[in-house]
Amino acid sequence: MDIQPWETLSDEQLLQYKIFDVRKVRRQSPRNGQDIGFFLISTWDWVNVVAFTQDDELLMIRQYRHGSQNIELEIPGGVVEPQEDAQDAAARELLEETGFAADKLSHLGTVNPNPALFTNRCSTYLATGCHKVGELQQDIGEDIEVTTVPMGEVEDRVRSGEITHSLVLAGLYFHRLQRGTG
Repeated sequence: MDIQPWETLSDEQLLQYKIFDVRKVRRQSPRNGQDIGFFLISTWDWVNVVAFTQDDELLMIRQYRHGSQNIELEIPGGVVEPQEDAQDAAARELLEETGFAADKLSHLGTVNPNPALFTNRCSTYLATGCHKVGELQQDIGEDIEVTTVPMGEVEDRVRSGEITHSLVLAGLYFHRLQRGTG
């Protein structure tokens, strides 16, 4: 079978918020000609940062997440502001969420968070030589605690269910591939 893109018949914005829109899109299947409706979330791109201190420990954060209603163990990350470069956003998010800056930042990979519903992408950056340069700059809706985790403990924390955020797992996997242990 030769899979083809679907033709967009209509695209209606239903809701608009600061960082995302909900859209109702009608598309026509090239296989059967059917006109089918979909709901999409258009949002800004995101970044994640796999950050290591000068002592080679992984910088992580704990924060309450309203979707899961749990305190999650994650790597730093957030939105890429309009007209902001993703690498600059990674450096900014690292600083805001941990108070640390990196000696070096490099791109590890990019994923589609959920291509069935979301229109954005999430890029992961490796930050090495991270050192404390200031205090946290939390958004009004964030309560963040910074912690470090030895890299040797990360897989156990994934297995135990302490690390469950799918984009965090993707970022850690990109790092594992970069190290050649994937």
